[in-house]
Amino acid sequence: MKKTSIIFIAAASVAAMASTAVLAQDRQGRQGQLLKRADANKDGKLTLEELVNQASTRFDKADSNKDGEISVEEMADRIQRQRDERRAARMLERMDFNGDGKVTKDEIENRAKKRFALMDRNDDGFVEKSEMRKGHKGMRRGQRGERRHKRRHSRNRDEL
Repeated sequence: MKKTSIIFIAAASVAAMASTAVLAQDRQGRQGQLLKRADANKDGKLTLEELVNQASTRFDKADSNKDGEISVEEMADRIQRQRDERRAARMLERMDFNGDGKVTKDEIENRAKKRFALMDRNDDGFVEKSEMRKGHKGMRRGQRGERRHKRRHSRNRDEL
């Protein structure tokens, strides 16, 4: 019975992967992702064996208690882990100013200095409550606020 369940789950995973491949081709930006992940020998072609192996690997990662079945809790944990990993990768990308794939203490300190400079609107070396609100609004706008801040500071330097 257990062997039949595993075979059924593997077949369902293969079917899901095949339908994912069709959807990935239809969506811009996702085209070729399945091929990239599942093409074990990197020959640009996907075999049934490669697809089944990839589906089996994904199953094994989701089956955290190794009982040969994926429960709702295990599936939810796997989905949350994937979301957390994507979020962490995006955060790392934003904070990794030198592009080496790591965030150093210097990068964190430089980011804090940059944020302080954006919030200290009157350049007195202090951030008051009113400036913090303005600073946070500027940071939400992202680089638009930074460009405006840089222009303002470059004008101030020219006046000195």
